[in-house]
Amino acid sequence: MSRSEPSVPVHETARSNRPRMLLLPLVAIAGFFTTIMFAAAAQGLPQFGGWLADAEPRAGEGTGPTAPAETAPPPMDPPEDSPLLAIIGYVLAALVLAAVLAMVFFGARLLIRYLVGLWRDRPLARRTASALDAHVVAVSAAGGDPDEATIRRGIAEALRTVDDRSRPGDSIIAAWVGLEESAADAGAGRGVNETPSEFTVRIIGRRAGITDDVVTLLGLYERVRFGGHDADEDDRARAAECLRGIQEGWR
Repeated sequence: MSRSEPSVPVHETARSNRPRMLLLPLVAIAGFFTTIMFAAAAQGLPQFGGWLADAEPRAGEGTGPTAPAETAPPPMDPPEDSPLLAIIGYVLAALVLAAVLAMVFFGARLLIRYLVGLWRDRPLARRTASALDAHVVAVSAAGGDPDEATIRRGIAEALRTVDDRSRPGDSIIAAWVGLEESAADAGAGRGVNETPSEFTVRIIGRRAGITDDVVTLLGLYERVRFGGHDADEDDRARAAECLRGIQEGWR
């Protein structure tokens, strides 16, 4: 059976995500202060004199009519900019600038680390590709006809095992594993992406008329070992019948 690739350690994943975790709070803080700055700028200076102007005619409702004013009131000077708003604007601008610089810094750092990693992994990728090509060439060179005597001995041993074991499930598993070992020892190369079971079916079942027996025996093996099937004597007899058919095909 093929082995699964080891997973990436958790601490490496956390280390790679650390700059992103630091960047998000800075962006959130910058957005918060920017919102406050725009809200304060849009509101402008607070006005406190409007309600007094509205209240003056009401206070004089009970009195008699007053004489109209002969002269218009002098124009009011526009209010000066508040120093507090200017200070708040400078502070918020500095915070936004700091947040932008932090984003640029961490982004450039991540990009540089990514590019350095790609450059560093180039020799490893070349070595891996070379090793894979060499392995494929070796398998192709070794992939000739299997040794028939080894296959016959393995089939005879599997047939003896399926009859001698006390438990039917154990006998079926041991018989198939014995066939896998015999196929591997026969000298035919296994493909890179080929599982031991697929390889055994290809090697043992290469003779005419026995492919169905090999596939049936593999199905019994997988049901018992991986499917939780509790094999009985009927399953043992069926496995032995398949092995005898395989043995007859390799005579």
